[in-house]
Amino acid sequence: MVQGSGATHHSCGPLRDNLGHRGAATALLRAPHLVGLTLTCLALLAVRAVPAGALPAGTRIETSDDGKIVQIPGEPLPQPGAKLPVPKVKRTAADKPIATKAPEAAKPVAGPREVETIAQPAVEFGGGYIVLPDSVLRLIATARNPGKGQRDQHPTLQGLVIEGGYRMPVSPRSWIVVRGGLILPMVPDQNWWAAKGSPAPLYTAISVVGIDITADYLRRFEVNAVLGVLLRGGLGLQVVAGGATQTETLPNCAASKAATCATWRTLGKTEVWLPPVLPALRATAGLDLRLSKELALQVEGGLRSAPYLGGGFAYSF
Repeated sequence: MVQGSGATHHSCGPLRDNLGHRGAATALLRAPHLVGLTLTCLALLAVRAVPAGALPAGTRIETSDDGKIVQIPGEPLPQPGAKLPVPKVKRTAADKPIATKAPEAAKPVAGPREVETIAQPAVEFGGGYIVLPDSVLRLIATARNPGKGQRDQHPTLQGLVIEGGYRMPVSPRSWIVVRGGLILPMVPDQNWWAAKGSPAPLYTAISVVGIDITADYLRRFEVNAVLGVLLRGGLGLQVVAGGATQTETLPNCAASKAATCATWRTLGKTEVWLPPVLPALRATAGLDLRLSKELALQVEGGLRSAPYLGGGFAYSF
């Protein structure tokens, strides 16, 4: 070991010269402060033992001043615009994309169902016009007296109808209606005679009132918030109250003036048989116009034991 100015330098020469001496080497290795020096010297000896040229030389790369062209000396530059070859890659089963099921579109969630409120109870009042066609009357007369002449000349059988009812709701747009009505005939007292002269004329006076008691099914079909279509059908009974009389006229009395023969005003008067109860049939259609939540106007037409046209109003509560 050689000491210099303020520094300590280690020399591998004395260590190398003493390696041949077994005892000295053993003494050196036993000294802890000389173990690092020994390893350093062995590494330097190993590097010097590698012959020159055994290590590979580095690759030289040249670049242009602007840094856009990079070239290895001795290799040609690529042509401008030349495409580099695309390497062929063999795809394996592991590289194949996994087919995934397309997500299903979200189904719309149905909102809370609107609950229709049941129709409201109501009362109804109305009136109308009813007429019995002559053809129907002839059929009735022919059925009673087949093959005989008929008094086909007579006033029109017509009347007024006044009715009222109570509606009991059974669904949001339908009701059962319990209804009662009056039929008031408007037939003047007059001679009924045959156009062929036979049979003889009869002076006929009618004092009859019909009373209807029926149960109807009423259905309303909404057109819009204000207008609706009404369909009604019902069955019931019609009570005939009152009666009719017929008086024979003198042969020398004109048919149209037979009632003016004073002696025959009461003589020969006979009661006309009328059935006490008749079936009542109702089949009508109409329009319903709502004026407010409670009040509605209606117009109906159809069959009410006879052809019928009428109207009225209904009040809900």
